[in-house]
Amino acid sequence: MIIPFINFEGKAAEAIALYETVFDVKDKKVSLFRDMPEEMKQHFPRDTDDYVMHAEMVINGTRVWIGDTTQGINPGDMVSLSVPLSSPEEVRSTFDKLKEDGEVYMEPEPTFYSPLFGTVRDKFGVIWHLIC
Repeated sequence: MIIPFINFEGKAAEAIALYETVFDVKDKKVSLFRDMPEEMKQHFPRDTDDYVMHAEMVINGTRVWIGDTTQGINPGDMVSLSVPLSSPEEVRSTFDKLKEDGEVYMEPEPTFYSPLFGTVRDKFGVIWHLIC
């Protein structure tokens, strides 16, 4: 399964509200930056407390993830692909293959939401989020 991830810079909540009405979304899940553990909050500016850390909605039968970034975004980078994998070993192996001639955004590491998570842009420019 591959899940599209749409990135925004402070406008995710506005986009979610639009998509809810356009696509008649009934059930969504939203976590804000303020909801993350205190030790993680220190890495982000305080004025981002209302940013969407992670949201999930189903649009026309497809699960879509949405979130805000604090690092700026280029229009061509707004959509990336998330791949849920079954083990940390699978995350590491997949990541290592994708990073060849690519760019590492976040080395795979444990997070409060996953045993292992990493982000990489492959040599073709596709951004991948690998999550266990």
